[in-house]
Amino acid sequence: MRKYLRFVSQSVLGMLGLSVYILADTFFIANYIGADGLASLNLALPIYGIINGTGLLIGIGGGVRYTLRHTLRHTRGDENADSVFTASLLMGAVLSFIYVLCGVFGAEHLARLLGASGTVLQPTTVYLKVCCLFSPFFILNNILTAFTRNDDAPGRAMAAMLTGSFANIVMDWYMVCVLNAGMLGAVLATGMSPIFGVAICLTRKRGYHIGKHRIFEEIPKISAAGFSAFIGEFSSTVVILIFNYLLLSLAGSTGVAAYGIIANVALVATAVLTGAAQGVQPLISIAFAEHDRRTLTKQTRRGVVTAVLLGALFTVGALLFPQQVTAVFSKGSAELTALAVPGLMLYFLNYLVSGVNLLLIARFAAAERSRDAAVLSLLRGVILVVPCAVVLANIFGLTGLWLAVPTAEVLSLLCGLYLLYREKKSEKTALQAA
Repeated sequence: MRKYLRFVSQSVLGMLGLSVYILADTFFIANYIGADGLASLNLALPIYGIINGTGLLIGIGGGVRYTLRHTLRHTRGDENADSVFTASLLMGAVLSFIYVLCGVFGAEHLARLLGASGTVLQPTTVYLKVCCLFSPFFILNNILTAFTRNDDAPGRAMAAMLTGSFANIVMDWYMVCVLNAGMLGAVLATGMSPIFGVAICLTRKRGYHIGKHRIFEEIPKISAAGFSAFIGEFSSTVVILIFNYLLLSLAGSTGVAAYGIIANVALVATAVLTGAAQGVQPLISIAFAEHDRRTLTKQTRRGVVTAVLLGALFTVGALLFPQQVTAVFSKGSAELTALAVPGLMLYFLNYLVSGVNLLLIARFAAAERSRDAAVLSLLRGVILVVPCAVVLANIFGLTGLWLAVPTAEVLSLLCGLYLLYREKKSEKTALQAA
């Protein structure tokens, strides 16, 4: 239990710090740039989400593979754990190069595709360009923190995330408030922050090194293990895109700004629940590699309890203090507050169950059931939430739109429990046959 609490608590704190990247931007942009800046930030978030999702795909996938390889190395003489790290770095370098090219040559085009026009086009373009140019640091930071956590150093991974987040807050304040650099200053602060996390991860004695053995064989395995993490982040991107387009027709740019407040506050809750799921992932991977079914079940149950308690805390907080939360970002705008307050209360109902879904996804991925993890990620992030958003918004307007994510999460949970039941039934049948 002590080891579980150490891994989970430090992972949660690290992810909480990581979520401050965007939350700090939201605060400074809302209060010092205004509603147009807030709308621009929300329109640009999908690209940031894809970049961050790429880092999670490689980091989580590489971390799972590294833990399995590392465990096998001690039990069965497997010596290929270092190849996982090298393959992860190679994947990160190639994909980062693609994002940098997109930032250099296609930032304005991307901004227009995301719905930016008029006064929000220029700040959206600036945010996208800088975000893409700094994508190598975002991706490398995700890779190193995941490997550091799986290398039995969750405290160092937490320190890396928190250091980067603190640096982001300080630089946001200096560039936006002191230098009055506007959107460029806000995104520069965000882009430079992961450099501090990378430095923290590299200044330790590591169990992983550069290796040359069977690198390319690991790439598809890393991709499979981390695909659900990418889908989770990509799904958030799809949700933001769909919500933005629907809100533009239902409530205009003010509606998009209101959703910007909700989405960015929700990032904190999602980051904490993701941290809880990622914290238990190395322990589940070890139990799976050692064929310790009892420990695997125990860690899964602990993860579910943690997810339910944390999710209930966020939901209750949103129901009791919606006015106070939105006031931090609304800059006294009555119209913005009137849209954001009910939206926050309804949207945050999803956290009663979404933490359990994230835990099940991490559990399937850690036990090399990547197909189940991907299916559940796709269900909660795209397959169910998009039709729920469109149908409920057409029937109930804004209220229906805010309830789309909670509805999709409940339906996804039912599917996730079925996948878990099917796994246990399959294992029971296999044991009886043996």
